[in-house]
Amino acid sequence: MILPIPAMPAPSGPPSQHLLWWRPWFCALLILQTIMVVMQIVVVLDILGGFIDAIVLGLGWYAFHKDMHITFICYWGMLGLINGAFDLVKFIDYAVKAGAPLFSSNFSGNLVQGVLIFEPISFLTGAFLAYRMYLGYDSIDPVGGGDWGQSTSRGGGYGTAQPRFQSFQGQGQRLGT
Repeated sequence: MILPIPAMPAPSGPPSQHLLWWRPWFCALLILQTIMVVMQIVVVLDILGGFIDAIVLGLGWYAFHKDMHITFICYWGMLGLINGAFDLVKFIDYAVKAGAPLFSSNFSGNLVQGVLIFEPISFLTGAFLAYRMYLGYDSIDPVGGGDWGQSTSRGGGYGTAQPRFQSFQGQGQRLGT
């Protein structure tokens, strides 16, 4: 492995209050990204780039559909970061080689330029949003959840409770006799 990336979190119940707070923003960004991907395919005629971005977008919509599934939100954010960075580099390359101003009086040319600018920005914003949701995902939820982050009655904190189960204890059982 080249980059030491931690394991993706897995949900262990209903979404936390933190994820539910981000839900409307997540939906709004997914709608914006959907519009940008459709325009990337229809207006810019970037079929392959639009198809790859649509796969990333599908992960986001799946996470939204599955009650803010944090694993798929993280996948959506990481792939959005990669695709947004590549699309931003593609736009910078296009802008440097254009030799003309980016915006002019031509509406269709301005529309193409707007899509080329705002499509990578929407995916990079999505990566930041996924990161913010990931940061607060494992915070203690006062409404529900376990007591894994709270102190015990003995005055200790996280990791000081004695385990109730000890492996390899007791009498062995012989099979087949």
